[in-house]
Amino acid sequence: MIGGTSGRQQNSWAVSSPPRYARLDALRGIAILSVMIFHAAIIRPFHGPWWMRFVGQGDQGVGLFYMVSALTLVLSWQYRHHKDAEPAKAFWTRRFFRIAPLFYLMLLVTGLLTTGNPTVVPTAMQGHIFSWANLLAHVTFVFGWLPWFQNSWIGVEWSIGVEMTFYALFPFIMRRVFPKISAWTFLVWGLLGAELWPIILQHLWFTWPQWAHSFLLWSFPSQAIWFSAGLAMVKFDHAPSLRGWSILWLMWALFLGWHEWSFQMANLLWVIPNYLLVWLTWKDYSGLSWLVHNKVLQYIGTRSYSLYLTHWFILGKVSDWSWANMHTLQGFVLRLFVAGALSMAVSELSFRYVEKPGIYWGKQLIAHWQWGYKKTGQTSRPSAKQVVYNKEQA
Repeated sequence: MIGGTSGRQQNSWAVSSPPRYARLDALRGIAILSVMIFHAAIIRPFHGPWWMRFVGQGDQGVGLFYMVSALTLVLSWQYRHHKDAEPAKAFWTRRFFRIAPLFYLMLLVTGLLTTGNPTVVPTAMQGHIFSWANLLAHVTFVFGWLPWFQNSWIGVEWSIGVEMTFYALFPFIMRRVFPKISAWTFLVWGLLGAELWPIILQHLWFTWPQWAHSFLLWSFPSQAIWFSAGLAMVKFDHAPSLRGWSILWLMWALFLGWHEWSFQMANLLWVIPNYLLVWLTWKDYSGLSWLVHNKVLQYIGTRSYSLYLTHWFILGKVSDWSWANMHTLQGFVLRLFVAGALSMAVSELSFRYVEKPGIYWGKQLIAHWQWGYKKTGQTSRPSAKQVVYNKEQA
């Protein structure tokens, strides 16, 4: 526990926290399930029945994560920033302690028990993935900007690098950019980033080797369209008025899932139905109540970060077993359900004993440095327990 007092002038503090939308947790549940199903298929590829086309679009769940993240962070910032003594410092502390403890634990686990993810690093590095330079890049969260290290350690961490870049920029965006530009400008900027970034890297700098192609599509500028859409959603601030929005969303998603798209094209096309899904959920559109008020999805959504970081490691181990190693539909189903069940069990433990304590440490640090909430008329500094907000609110 952090104790003692700082040398700063004593401020007054109040316990407060932004509202939490459980229905948005359901979207996180949908996102992580789609990613897990997708990974169970690609880890041992096979030619399956027609409905496997939809499984092949499961990677778009990462974009859904990003969009929900941008929306909820804006809502949280709008609630907190005028109450926090140091909004940016409080925000970065919350985000770091929300992400880093479990991330660092998974660096240790995968470093000790695996040989890394050599499919996305240069041939010269295979067998030498766990280097001090790579570790430093991951510990400091700059690996998302380094093609050699972007997805080389845990196997799914590229999206964490993208997310942490957004966190680093977020206070600046909310202070300097968000109040001044329109929702359509956000969308145009995101679209330009997704379209132009790979072109600039490939044609204006130099020809990238095959192993680095993932960097062109997985780095922050290419993924910014999802965050831009989440930011724009708050700026639009409109409510559903047309009956049948949920049917339109479902038809759109089925149409996109039926076809095979390039990664870059899918990244753009899926923004539309995912935006519609997040928007209707945020506005609590009755046509989606059956989906987003599902308690199971909400439960899974609250553990989605733990599931995301742990499931690939578990899936890799399960896929090495002979009965789950088959490049067949049967092998896919077996490894999906076994790895899924094990991942849920492990994620429950990591959520309780790593994620939640990490969030608590962050809140204690914010209280210690007096970066958090103030309340006029209160003269004493609160105890650590007084600054513990809602148990799952980051």
